[in-house]
Amino acid sequence: MLLFSNGCSHTAGAELEYPQQGDCYDKAWPKLLANSLGHDHTNLSMSGASVARIVRTTYEFIYDWICLGKSTKDLLAIIMWPGIYRTEVYADESYNYNFDNNWVPIVVGNDDRYKKQFSSSLYYYYKSWATNITGYQGSCDFYIAVANLQNLLHRYGIKYLFLDATNSGLLTQHPKLACYRIHIDKRYYEGFDDPKNCYINLCNKTKQKISKYSIDSGFNSHYDEDTHIWFAKHVKYVINKRNIL
Repeated sequence: MLLFSNGCSHTAGAELEYPQQGDCYDKAWPKLLANSLGHDHTNLSMSGASVARIVRTTYEFIYDWICLGKSTKDLLAIIMWPGIYRTEVYADESYNYNFDNNWVPIVVGNDDRYKKQFSSSLYYYYKSWATNITGYQGSCDFYIAVANLQNLLHRYGIKYLFLDATNSGLLTQHPKLACYRIHIDKRYYEGFDDPKNCYINLCNKTKQKISKYSIDSGFNSHYDEDTHIWFAKHVKYVINKRNIL
């Protein structure tokens, strides 16, 4: 059995070894979880990843797995969704972004860095999107993405568990969101009916510690190794509670 995980920096193990470290897969909770279950492991996560990137790269991974002639029955997907105020855009090859196959991650609030880093057209795209995105639109996109990936996993008989890094996708209140929420299979989504059970809130509730490297970098948002050990145990408990395997 192969456990493959996908998410943002909190699933990638950011800043576990040094400041501004993008990932540390060997010490992150998904690898620890896989070890405790006796499974192999692949981590597709990336710092700054959006919901869109998670869906895209999971599609790609499953396609490659099938093309290799491997059975999807041998997969366990653990997805921890990031916040909704993120997206990605495919940059023209002439831009030579040379990262994540030229898919550029975009996160609201990075104006100064993007102005220096992006081409003028890409920066204009970011500003337009960041200025106009609303909680309602972000939540619509979120639920559609979750249902999309859920249906793919169901189609191929892939065991899975959905979690949330933050609760921004679930907190928006709007009567029209009901038509999206009804399509989510809550049996495999921990915290869907209780957004307080997202990773960040659980870490705060149980008084987990921010990594010293995250404090040094000024991010003050990525947790230490003990937190990843604790969360791996928590996710294993959820898997057993929900009879995922």
